[in-house]
Amino acid sequence: MPRGTAVARRIMLRLHMSLVNSRTRCASIGLGLLAPALLLTFDPATTWWFPSCPFHAITGWLCPLCGSLRALHALFLGAPVAALGFNPLTTSGLAAWLIARERTTAFCFSARGFGILIAFGVLRNVPGLSGWLGH
Repeated sequence: MPRGTAVARRIMLRLHMSLVNSRTRCASIGLGLLAPALLLTFDPATTWWFPSCPFHAITGWLCPLCGSLRALHALFLGAPVAALGFNPLTTSGLAAWLIARERTTAFCFSARGFGILIAFGVLRNVPGLSGWLGH
């Protein structure tokens, strides 16, 4: 294969990849704007097309993330106390992430973060604690 043809192919591949990357970036930005707009506009507790928790549907127990959509909806409407009532882990985690993104992200994906997630999931299903740990 002549050298000029290989160079032309490399240039065409780079052009194609830059178009794919820009389309992906535009789609990500669009979804990033659409999701909060939907959560702000529609209440997840009363809208049928928001996903429900499959773990809760099968077991009847609350998973650690149950109530997260309702908590985010309440935060978007400016009701942080209601958001804490729906899911305190999501609400406090979002507040921590807004203050220190890198540290919070690293903590969430660490063994300690996973342990807190599991402990929260277990404790929120204990009858005496369920009112304190969201519904």
